[in-house]
Amino acid sequence: MLVVGLTGGIGCGKSAVAGIFEQDFQVPVIDADVIARRLTETEEVRERLLETFGDEYFDAQRTLLRDRLRQAVFADAGLRRTLEDLLHPLVYREIRQRLGQLDATYCIVAVPLLLETGGAGLVDRILVIDCSVGQQIERVMARDHCEPAHVQAIISAQLDRDTRLERADDVLENDTGPESLREKVAILHDKYSTLGLSRDVS
Repeated sequence: MLVVGLTGGIGCGKSAVAGIFEQDFQVPVIDADVIARRLTETEEVRERLLETFGDEYFDAQRTLLRDRLRQAVFADAGLRRTLEDLLHPLVYREIRQRLGQLDATYCIVAVPLLLETGGAGLVDRILVIDCSVGQQIERVMARDHCEPAHVQAIISAQLDRDTRLERADDVLENDTGPESLREKVAILHDKYSTLGLSRDVS
């Protein structure tokens, strides 16, 4: 099975692309964000977060205040590394478990910080979803109703665009409309299907 790591900067459209692979082409998608969200709802991880970050990031029902923690970690590199050190090993452990259970020609592993967190060794190819920084800022502002400075801080905390593109095996430019995006995904689907089949044969 060919394992394709899907990544890209905030606002580039990673979720949209992963959704097309999954819904339109029935490709298995393992989403690190979904796994991380579920893990933070478990008692074990919630307790570790509470011990590490304190109760200011939880409400009265001990539910994690995700937006507050997200803003804090992007404003404080040390806090961000602490969160990553806590969560990423658990996320990658579950990704490996899920990969071991799949039977498919190829699959998508969507990890926003794939290159920043050493996840490249887990995949066979790296697909980077890309767009201009201006588009990133516009999209995230519209989606999250936040200020440009907040989006820029997140972009600055991520791997720079040029380095990300240099590490890519494939790049999908998400700079036009939904129909064009589906066409681009369809081309990649054919490519990955062929590569996956050739691996199965060999």
